[in-house]
Amino acid sequence: MREELIIAIETTFGHLIDELSKFDESTLNQIPFEGSWTAGQTAEHIIICGSGIPDAKTTKTSRPYDEKVKPIKDLFLDYELKFKADPSLEPRSSIHKRDELVQKIKKIKEHHKNSASTLDLEVLCEDMEFPSFGYLTRYEWLCFILFHTQRHTHQITTIGESLTNTPT
Repeated sequence: MREELIIAIETTFGHLIDELSKFDESTLNQIPFEGSWTAGQTAEHIIICGSGIPDAKTTKTSRPYDEKVKPIKDLFLDYELKFKADPSLEPRSSIHKRDELVQKIKKIKEHHKNSASTLDLEVLCEDMEFPSFGYLTRYEWLCFILFHTQRHTHQITTIGESLTNTPT
């Protein structure tokens, strides 16, 4: 479980960094179409949502540690579904610097790899309930962060393609 999770963290965040690296400073902050965030804003949203796990208070659970992984994956990796971010999770800035975003993402990646390597992944995190799913285990939180990051990496890829195909 741990090794696969660490590989998934490395792969998911590595792909995000690769996609962000395709943008220069101007396209990173360019709105591709009405109603869309910029690639920079999308990366900021990933950073806000994925920087940590609400696990200051944990308890043992009798349910399987990965029980909610598949429903979370099915929800977040269904690109046909559209979500509205909670205002507290929306990007706060309209101008971003690619290298600063990449450095923050690298720190988050290392933090999560360390958590996956050293912490008890089967405990239930009781600091915050996940909307519609309730309390998640550390393992489920890390999986959510991966699926959420994959979803928005896909969005960043789409933004890049849209800007590349936009007539100047």
